[in-house]
Amino acid sequence: METKEALTLIENMILTAKREIKDNGFYYMFWGYLVFLSALTDYFLLMGNNNNHALVWAIAMPMGGIVSIVKGLKDKKKQEVETYVDEMFKQLMIAFTISLIIVCFIMPMTQNNWRSFFPTLMVIYAFALYVSGGIIRFKALQFGAIAVWILGAIAFMLPYQHQLLLLAAGVLLGFVIPGHLLNLKFNRNV
Repeated sequence: METKEALTLIENMILTAKREIKDNGFYYMFWGYLVFLSALTDYFLLMGNNNNHALVWAIAMPMGGIVSIVKGLKDKKKQEVETYVDEMFKQLMIAFTISLIIVCFIMPMTQNNWRSFFPTLMVIYAFALYVSGGIIRFKALQFGAIAVWILGAIAFMLPYQHQLLLLAAGVLLGFVIPGHLLNLKFNRNV
């Protein structure tokens, strides 16, 4: 490999890593705001005695999944180099998605553990946030994860409607704020 080719490859890898951080900021903010709004909508519908309060999740989460898949496919087309960080994130997201699917589809069938649904999701979210923060060496994600773990632990002891409020707070601390900080970091480094 010639020197010019090696420098081009290194430059492409750096640009990919920078773009990756901005993309991760997008996904954290996107999912953070989506879950935040869904939790608050569910809460207010529940407090208004609306029997269909939980439908917000059945509508918002699949729509969010579609948006994420479409954006991910578009981003993949633009990506010139796949880094080790890309592969680590891919493996983490596969494990995270499988865990979410199991919890979201199996736990509601058990009836006995329905009260633990959101706290369990919060613990899974926190795990993914903490590992993500470690992968990209971004402490705000790890601090957010710790906050979500604490809120998740408290949520196990509270009724459903209060769990929704802790979930909303958790995604603000774990997803939205770190997502904005990632974008700020990216924009300073460009």
